Amino acid sequence: MVRLKVYKFSATLSKFGIGFGVVILLLGIVTTVKSFSNEFNTEFPSGDWNAVLNIIQGIVFITLGTVNLTKGKYFIEWDDNQLRFLLPDTKKLEIIDFDDIESVNIKLFEIELQLDNRKRTLDLNTLKDDDLKKIKAKFDTLQKT
Repeated sequence: MVRLKVYKFSATLSKFGIGFGVVILLLGIVTTVKSFSNEFNTEFPSGDWNAVLNIIQGIVFITLGTVNLTKGKYFIEWDDNQLRFLLPDTKKLEIIDFDDIESVNIKLFEIELQLDNRKRTLDLNTLKDDDLKKIKAKFDTLQKT
């Protein structure tokens, strides 16, 4: 069985980004509360705006880390009999038997599968070059048979 991740990134780096974002967010909240209790200095850039910017920066790091972790679940895999994929457009697992595929049209970053009663398009824009070559080679052999 061959399994290709649709999005490639480091899960460790994403978790580190979330942790770093939480620390920066808490630091920003604490310094903002302290600034408001001492009368907030509104001069820019020398005032107490760093605390507010830390809150925004923490939220951005947490959001980016979370988005990367949720994108890690998408994949395309196949064995000798079936093609299985979970893609962002449908967000549900789809299983297609190779026997059910009537025709294959391979484009630059898309593969169109003509099935018995419907047409399914696989968007391959996010795959790396090596993975793109692997999946195109598999469907090229299907196209010839």
